[in-house]
Amino acid sequence: MSEIRDPGLQAERTSLAWGRTALAASIAALLVTRDGFVSHQPALSVAGLLLLAAAAVTGVAARRRQSTIVAAVAEGRSPMSRHGMLTLTAMVIVLGLAVVWSVLV
Repeated sequence: MSEIRDPGLQAERTSLAWGRTALAASIAALLVTRDGFVSHQPALSVAGLLLLAAAAVTGVAARRRQSTIVAAVAEGRSPMSRHGMLTLTAMVIVLGLAVVWSVLV
């Protein structure tokens, strides 16, 4: 019995999850930035802007990853790249720490 396997589906779901994470972080960053401006707290505004920049980088990386996955699957090779996944993982960890820090400030 032959097994049909599509190596692009798991990587594609992961890439889409990174995009959703970037969107959620962008919304949180906008709220933090707004709160900093409204309450006249420059540190909170700066934290929100840095968080927004990190979310934007994560979103761009997710889109880039998505196009890499499509190209790899079309060529018949594996879409998984260790370097790319480690980079995205590091960005999400930094983004998560920034969100936690912005809530605690």
